[in-house]
Amino acid sequence: MTRSMEDYLRVVHDLSRDTGRVRVADIARARGVSMASVCEALAKLDREGLLEYQKGASGTISLTGEGARAAGRLSSTHDFLVSFLRDLLGVNPSDAEKDACSMEHVLSRDTLSHLVAFQQFADSRSCGGERLRDAYLRSEPRGGEEDGPPRHGRHGHGAGGGAVRAGTGLSDIPEGSRARIVHLHAACRIRQRLADMGILPGVEVEVLRRAPLGGPVEIALDGFALSLRRAEARSVEVEPLA
Repeated sequence: MTRSMEDYLRVVHDLSRDTGRVRVADIARARGVSMASVCEALAKLDREGLLEYQKGASGTISLTGEGARAAGRLSSTHDFLVSFLRDLLGVNPSDAEKDACSMEHVLSRDTLSHLVAFQQFADSRSCGGERLRDAYLRSEPRGGEEDGPPRHGRHGHGAGGGAVRAGTGLSDIPEGSRARIVHLHAACRIRQRLADMGILPGVEVEVLRRAPLGGPVEIALDGFALSLRRAEARSVEVEPLA
């Protein structure tokens, strides 16, 4: 099945479960497409034996046994991924919904199985007397701080809820030296910006220039140069390379 066919099956399944009746107009509204597009897709799914579609204003739309099994699997996978992203990782709900819609079509069975195992691990293990998932959500640096990483206290958690940086900051690496990124000690918005630039754990970088008086840090990553604000560079824990 194509991704589009899977999307239509899941919409039919969800509408049938929620309202007990499936109409072309409801599918079009849910998918954000024209009713003509819905009719064309339903006719194709009917030919494939995944649903039964009778055209006309009072036509019925119902899943076959094979279609119901496929739609149920897709719906369950989608709901699990939304919960995993939103409730375990703390992803924004709207982003979790959108990303789950993409992930449900491409994840291998092996990857999905390991995600399930990780969620079960996080729910069944404790850290300092609380569930591992709760400890993570409490300690993850969050919010939209723009001026650098959270301030850290002596006992491992600061005003922003992040862990104390245990190693060397990228801002401390001498010019001409290389380092491997170990950890991003930054609030979510800064972490997103760093990730967008390819600054992720395991990546090796070279410090090209450190501007004086707290100015930006210029680095090289995979052959191209990037400029980081000093506060951003401080939030990147690295391991110096010989």
